[in-house]
Amino acid sequence: MQNYLETLKLKHRKLNRLIDNCKAAGRQQEMQQMKRLRLRIKDKMAALQRRSNSACS
Repeated sequence: MQNYLETLKLKHRKLNRLIDNCKAAGRQQEMQQMKRLRLRIKDKMAALQRRSNSACS
């Protein structure tokens, strides 16, 4: 599970960089799609962390 969480974190960071580049290039629709994907990844990371924390308790 930790490897999957790390993979999600890397994808999240990559999307942040891509979104920053899209802002500069003015590609609004593509940026919105990436923001939605980034939010889904962030939600998955949070769920995994909650699950991991509850398993440790």
